[in-house]
Amino acid sequence: MPQERYNIKILSFLILLFIPVTFNKLSASYIILTLILALMISILSYRLKFLNLSGTLAIFFLAAVIFGLGGVKWTIPILAFFIFSSLLSKIKRRNPGIEGKHIEKYSPRNHIQVLANGGFGGLLVILNFFFPSQLFYVSFVSSIAAVCADTWSTEIGIMTKSKTVDILSFKIVEKGVSGGVSLAGTLGGITGASVIALSSVFWLNVKNFYYIIFIIFAGIVGNLSDSILGASLQVKYKCSVCSEIVEKPVHCEQSALLIKGFKWINNDIVNLATAVIGGLFGFLFIEIF
Repeated sequence: MPQERYNIKILSFLILLFIPVTFNKLSASYIILTLILALMISILSYRLKFLNLSGTLAIFFLAAVIFGLGGVKWTIPILAFFIFSSLLSKIKRRNPGIEGKHIEKYSPRNHIQVLANGGFGGLLVILNFFFPSQLFYVSFVSSIAAVCADTWSTEIGIMTKSKTVDILSFKIVEKGVSGGVSLAGTLGGITGASVIALSSVFWLNVKNFYYIIFIIFAGIVGNLSDSILGASLQVKYKCSVCSEIVEKPVHCEQSALLIKGFKWINNDIVNLATAVIGGLFGFLFIEIF
């Protein structure tokens, strides 16, 4: 696909740009260690089919930025999200009839999906590198907690028999439809946000331990925002062949009919909004309280 090849070239350029830009701030040995770690994560992700080629390059770039500019403190939360969420996705894919039925996110993730989930966090790492503040770290972890809560609620909700309803209309919908929520999925989302919050506990001293509660709450708010956006603004199509409600413009090898939402607000845009909302709420909670 020409666009995919073009995006790979852009990612490769950013990776090459990252090294000389950081040489003024970081030692050569640390940069080498950063690149080795990023390479290991990328190769493992590709071999396990968590990511396609462009997604692998994106995670390499993102891992290099986060570990290179933030160190272990910033790396552990997003690494926990990526590993556990990828394993959940892999388990879910073994369930027949689920993969790809409603949404586009069940095949190996590409660069857009990687950056939609982790790009805002990467931006916070860069800001903190030049303007150090604990608030940036709390916002970063809150952002990751939000995307983790969203991912876990989707994966767990699909794998269970829990009834799924539209968050706005409360009508029963099929599992996997954006905007649908279930008890199992909601509990899964809270668990995901809690795992990410706890992954940062070593870098939040006892005096600031209440930050953990705020981070979990920010993750829950981000997850709820994802469902609301999914139910109201996210694009949905109706397949002209099988009549399924899908998020792909083409289904059953035929153009699908737009029935709801805006074409440009797809699952990736909603995921990016989730990350931003979670991060901003984490920031606001600390500022207010």
